[in-house]
Amino acid sequence: MALDLFRKSWFVILILVVWWAVSASGLVDPYKLPAPGDVLSTLGTLFTDRALLDDLGATLLRLVEGWAIGVVAGVLLGILTGGSRFLEDGIRPVIAGLQAVPTIAFLPLAILWFGFNGTAVLAITAFGTFKPMALATYGAMHQISPTLMMAGRALGAKGLFMQRTLILPAIVPALVTGLKMGWSFAWRALMAAEIVVTGAAGLGGVLELGREIGAIDVVMAVILVILVVGIVTEQLFFTRLERWVNQRWGLVGAR
Repeated sequence: MALDLFRKSWFVILILVVWWAVSASGLVDPYKLPAPGDVLSTLGTLFTDRALLDDLGATLLRLVEGWAIGVVAGVLLGILTGGSRFLEDGIRPVIAGLQAVPTIAFLPLAILWFGFNGTAVLAITAFGTFKPMALATYGAMHQISPTLMMAGRALGAKGLFMQRTLILPAIVPALVTGLKMGWSFAWRALMAAEIVVTGAAGLGGVLELGREIGAIDVVMAVILVILVVGIVTEQLFFTRLERWVNQRWGLVGAR
């Protein structure tokens, strides 16, 4: 148990030790690199005031909502595109091309459509999830064995029944990768949008406020919160989901 904990935390411990050593050496201006203790103290103050809790809650709610919307839209479009040659020829190049366009580039458009508010941020978060999810689903559709499809048709499967009993189970392993990518892209889009749309509550607004007042300890404290949320999400959700899918589908590498 202790060895397993060390294996998962040694790099974090190393970063903290190096951080503390550099800040304690006096080689770097404390304004530019505050000590770990100062950042943790600031973090405790922010949580004590409950202001950061409210912003964290707003960000997480917006993140989950945007991610869910993007996942549903991306999966649906990916299945439709992968299952129709006509749709594939017209839509696939657009989906692929959108991957090269930073999601934040669409923020001005979202602001013009929805206003300088949280709705625009939510739209950008959903769109950031949608792009990799649609591409992952489309790719998964083309990885389905033709033999499996022919066997399904021979047994009378068609329409929604085939989608539910054959296609969806076949693409689930690839969808898990898409879910992780979508979550990561959603975080990036959300933070960038919240930093710009400062009127919307969220961690991005706190980051921007810290920059404006020159409080680097606040900025680093918020980054630490985002890092912890990412680690917890990975360990408690995505790692378990991957393990379950690997075991359920009998994939190599299940642990």
